[in-house]
Amino acid sequence: MRINTNANAINAHRNLINNQKMQGKTLEKLSSGLKINRGADAPAQLQISELLRAQTAGVKQAIDNSEMAISLMQTGEAALDEVSLSLVRARQLAIHAANEAANDEMMLQADQQEFDQIVSSIDRISKNTQYGNKFLLDGSGAGNGVTTGKNLSFVNAGVTGRSSGVYGYDIDIKQAATRSTHTGTVALTQQIIDAEEQITITESGRKVNFRTTAGTNIEQTMNQLSNAMKESGVNVELVTPNGDSASRNAPQTLTLRHTKYGSEPFFQVSSNTGGLLSSVANVSERVKNGLDVAGEIAKEAALGRGQVLTGTGGVGSKAEGIAIRYKGMNAPPAGQRAGS
Repeated sequence: MRINTNANAINAHRNLINNQKMQGKTLEKLSSGLKINRGADAPAQLQISELLRAQTAGVKQAIDNSEMAISLMQTGEAALDEVSLSLVRARQLAIHAANEAANDEMMLQADQQEFDQIVSSIDRISKNTQYGNKFLLDGSGAGNGVTTGKNLSFVNAGVTGRSSGVYGYDIDIKQAATRSTHTGTVALTQQIIDAEEQITITESGRKVNFRTTAGTNIEQTMNQLSNAMKESGVNVELVTPNGDSASRNAPQTLTLRHTKYGSEPFFQVSSNTGGLLSSVANVSERVKNGLDVAGEIAKEAALGRGQVLTGTGGVGSKAEGIAIRYKGMNAPPAGQRAGS
């Protein structure tokens, strides 16, 4: 066997391979914009390069964090500006209402309605102002927590609240929150509809003046009343019955219910027919029979407002300022805690 070796060809091939490798490294540097792409390029310099790259990335992230913080503060500032303007207007209304010599009953009522709107606007701003999923003005930033137990959720914790530890604080619910509800004693009939019944509902300065239309059936009339309530913005809903069309068109009593829980929300109703909504025809009747949630947090006193239960044990107590929400329709059985 004879082996022929072409030294010139082998040398040329080696040089070609080396040139291709060098060309590849050069193109890699050009495409990446980096002088050092791997340890083989310069081991000592790579260490310095990676350190500088990490520092640069950290500084960039710090800048991004600062920009996010600025955006968050600007969002909160804009909301507080609106609150400030609302408070200025509320003060103007209060001073205007104090001018008893010039104001009549209608002007005072108009001032009160506008004042109620301002309060509602401030409440809405405080509840809805958020940056991403983080609410800024609802007080939830004072503390964080989680709950265990059906129908329970954490609301916030005041600055005086103490950490509960891993086992948490026991939550005992003695009374579930309810909504102000009113049911008429006289059923809505086709005869009442054809007589063009007048129904008035008032809530938080907003009013619904609804008149039935002769010829429409009971189901259509109830749908029209429900739509009129939604369009007016009152926080009251019409409880419509379930079932087929025949049952929904049968004579039935009207049930109105406030959309908010607790003892404070209320509304007023009146109707041309006594008992349909108001007990006496054309006499407004106030509905305020909702209940606040009642219970204890960490076996300490707690104040219920709507569905929210807030610890009020006083300074030094464990649950002071801790607020939870209970959405259950009924309180747990006696002796059974709602959760922690």
